[in-house]
Amino acid sequence: MVNHPSLPLDDPGGLEISDEDAAAVAERVARDGLKVLAYRFDNDRWCTGRRFAAYRSLLGDAFDGRVLKAETANTNPPPFFRDIVGCAPSVVTAHLVDQDGHPTLQARDEIIAFLAERLGTRPE
Repeated sequence: MVNHPSLPLDDPGGLEISDEDAAAVAERVARDGLKVLAYRFDNDRWCTGRRFAAYRSLLGDAFDGRVLKAETANTNPPPFFRDIVGCAPSVVTAHLVDQDGHPTLQARDEIIAFLAERLGTRPE
């Protein structure tokens, strides 16, 4: 799972990983049949569509990048996100809307199920 993949801040299509490490990750994902799940809002200027494209280029179909509409983000995040960050980058934390059926809550539940399946646990 990719959680808040905002780095590097100065390269919207970069992955903040060395070429050697990227090759090792891609090889392991392919060899072991792993999947990578990632979420972003469509207006996120820190984790852009270019960043998701870079992950897809590296990991192919193993990368499951999901994009939520910006208007589904929590409109009253903590002051740091509202005043400094200036966009919604945090699908399941600062910009989560804790209401049944809401897209961000569905994303959170999908992430929990994804991790539970891969870690061999089931939520009670």
